[in-house]
Amino acid sequence: MHAANDKKLETQLRMTYRTFPRLFLAIAAAGVFTLTTHAQVSVPSTFKQITIDGSFSDWTGVPLADTADDGPTNAIQYENVSIANDANNLYIRFTLYAPRSDAFANSFDNIFIDADNNPATGFTVAGIGSEMLVQWGGGYQETNGAGGFNVGNIDGLGWSIAGSTDSMDFEVSISLGATDATGGTPVFSGLGSTIAILLEGDNTSYTSVEFVPPAGGFVYTLATPPVPLTTNTPLIGLSDSSWQVNASGTDLGTNWLGANFDDTTNGWNAGDGLFGYTPSPGSYPPINTPLTAGPNTYYFITDFQWIADSTDVAFVVTNYLSDGAVYYVNGAEVNRIRMPAGPVSYTTTATGTNSPVGQADIFGINGSLLQYGNNTLEVETHQPAGSTAEMVFGLSLTAAIQYPIVIVNSNLPDDQTVLAGQPATFASDVLGSGPLSYQWFFDGTNAIEGATDATYTVPLVLTNNAGYYSLLISNAFNSVTTRSALLIVSNIPVGIIAQPTDQVAVEGNPATFTVGVSGTPVIAYQWFFESQPISGATTSAYTIPASSITNAGSYQVEVSNPAGPTNSQTATLTVLADSIPPAITGISASAGQVTVTFSKPVDSATANNPANYSLSAGITVVGAVQNPGNAAQVILTTGANLTFGTIYSLTVDGVKDLFGNAANGSGQFTRDITIDGSFDDWTGLAPIYTSAAASGNTNAADYEAIYVYNDANYYYFRVTLWGDIEASAGEFPAFAELYLDTDTNINTGYEPGVIGSEVLMQSGFFYDERGGSFGGPAIDGVNWLCLPATPGTNFEFQISRSAVFDSDQTPVFTVNQINFVFQGWNTGYTPENQAPPSGVLSYTNITPVAVPPLPLGQIAVAPLSDGQAAVYWYPPGSLQSTTTLNGPWTNVPAAASPFVIPAGNGNEFFRLAQ
Repeated sequence: MHAANDKKLETQLRMTYRTFPRLFLAIAAAGVFTLTTHAQVSVPSTFKQITIDGSFSDWTGVPLADTADDGPTNAIQYENVSIANDANNLYIRFTLYAPRSDAFANSFDNIFIDADNNPATGFTVAGIGSEMLVQWGGGYQETNGAGGFNVGNIDGLGWSIAGSTDSMDFEVSISLGATDATGGTPVFSGLGSTIAILLEGDNTSYTSVEFVPPAGGFVYTLATPPVPLTTNTPLIGLSDSSWQVNASGTDLGTNWLGANFDDTTNGWNAGDGLFGYTPSPGSYPPINTPLTAGPNTYYFITDFQWIADSTDVAFVVTNYLSDGAVYYVNGAEVNRIRMPAGPVSYTTTATGTNSPVGQADIFGINGSLLQYGNNTLEVETHQPAGSTAEMVFGLSLTAAIQYPIVIVNSNLPDDQTVLAGQPATFASDVLGSGPLSYQWFFDGTNAIEGATDATYTVPLVLTNNAGYYSLLISNAFNSVTTRSALLIVSNIPVGIIAQPTDQVAVEGNPATFTVGVSGTPVIAYQWFFESQPISGATTSAYTIPASSITNAGSYQVEVSNPAGPTNSQTATLTVLADSIPPAITGISASAGQVTVTFSKPVDSATANNPANYSLSAGITVVGAVQNPGNAAQVILTTGANLTFGTIYSLTVDGVKDLFGNAANGSGQFTRDITIDGSFDDWTGLAPIYTSAAASGNTNAADYEAIYVYNDANYYYFRVTLWGDIEASAGEFPAFAELYLDTDTNINTGYEPGVIGSEVLMQSGFFYDERGGSFGGPAIDGVNWLCLPATPGTNFEFQISRSAVFDSDQTPVFTVNQINFVFQGWNTGYTPENQAPPSGVLSYTNITPVAVPPLPLGQIAVAPLSDGQAAVYWYPPGSLQSTTTLNGPWTNVPAAASPFVIPAGNGNEFFRLAQ
């Protein structure tokens, strides 16, 4: 069954979907191949550096590759796709019709890339041929021959992904330097080669629901870097560049900023700068295109070409403007002058006029907003309220590689008054060709270590941060220093909003005092005991790990910040002497060991004395050792092996707690399995399966023996392998398959007539196969645990018998028997080994013996100094109360030991109950 040559590629593909994250890319490498049978979509090449951070502002200027129709709601619904690259990475951005909180983190969303645009090579899917697969950020080869599915790993993938907060927008990157791990062959042929990209959405049954585009992929040629500038270059001239201008007085809304807007329709006219009218013509360069007065808002559009490298280029705008304006590049706002903040409409008025008249405004445009080729600059000018005597607009745009630094906004960085504990950010507005270097200073001459960016943020402002902040900016031509911005730090005096409260503790148990405060940082704490400071007690909570009688007394905390100190009220700690002996709270056993857990830490001298323990059925205790990591636990060694299905009794007599109280009690238990990575608790169990010899396939799990056991709550499995799996082939349970026939009907589930599997365990994940297909929806409540978590030849794991199918919440295990098959897969998702080689293994549940509960702990009552009393106890048991000895007894809500009995309750009785 499941021979390698019987597996279909479709099944292998679905297998991979189940094993790894659902996002995957398939990539091929060089040359151009024209498809004639599939509808490919050609995408313009865009050379641009993108930062994968989920902000998407650096995608401005990247053309839309395609818009897909709204797809089925049972799969991811792709809407828009954009593609770009730089010298090192390929970038893909896509938006969705509907949000997906699990998109690209929890399956069913796939991207394929055919990097030689040749469907005849690589793994075939929807008309492209994939040479590389990426799943959950891991790369896999698909480049052998005609396109084997996942035949090796990929090195240097450089995978990165980020999404928007609404899960509607995603961007990814893949390194163009990725190589096949087996031979180091580059995946991509280099810049200038052509690839095809295909997006796919699966439903929860891993069936392909939609492809974007429907077939053939997006055809994209990896763009080559533009050439660098060698001199300052004019892009828009002040008087020799043609503009389209609309002075009709018509409100154009925002449609005029669209990429496909027609600026040759009625109301638009051509003209050269300067534009407008002025009563003082000598103050401006000559007006070339007169405009009439009247409109509040005028619209201007011009195009310019950019085909060079934007690195270290200053895009300098020299602007003549009488009133206010908003500036856009390719529809994105880049600046506004003398305009209010917030949305701008046709009726928005400017905040003022140019002063002095005729003075040019100079500012810069961020080069990342430009796209390779044609760009559009849009400007809307606005008149100030009540002032229409003048309207002048015109500008020049220069790409400068030799431009000294100038301060554009002399009011930055701005002064700030900040509450202590809040952040403060300083920024400047400068213009100059790069590379630019930055250094922030504090109080004039003190360089701030690490503050070498265009902005500087103090993440948590404290009193010592108050002072002056300035920025020194330098390039190859000059250095300038901004104004010094004053940071004023204000403080709110500390106040106590939650006082420490009185505490009652039993000796040996912890006691904690806490205080809640308000006020600005830095807040300091100092706790006092009987008016003396407690060393190291300098946080909002003070804990005594193990209370003693000497800790009883009064506690107080002083809280302070730069505005001054204040003291809390006094709280009293009452410590009760512990007179309750330790009780047994848990017993577990393997073949030759019994672990007993007490209700409290015990004295090592008595705990380590085997004579203080006795077992039934003639089993002797030959050794006792306190658990070094748990003082309330003792590990007993037995003189003979315990057997499964037998109820044993453990009696403890003479084990004392830390206060001299001696245990005298017993509890019953049975031997069981514990998933802890050791296997002594399997002693005496015969394997349900053994193989005669190793298969010789060391690149997958090769099963030598399989053991099964159950109790009332779990199925337990132990797997022994013939040898450790090769490191490159994945440690168990990776690439391990467990097919479970949970209704013992071979004709239902996956592969009817062979196994009839209702449940698939794959690499520790569980899937519903009742529909008859490989994999499926998830299974809930498995409580999977597999140990050890290191390579080896012996592993044990558990599966909860209470697991349910996610789709309908019905139980997985409903009959008294399970049939199953184990497989070991290689990294190419081909089964190498199977246990048993044919047929199935069967296991019939045993009926666990019913073990009586452990005896209840003890309870005590202690008087308090104020006339009240406290009840304290140790488990097992929950506190109940009644007002008469005849009941009824009810649980005391949220009772924790010690429980202070409220005053005025009259007669009240307490007990412990299971």
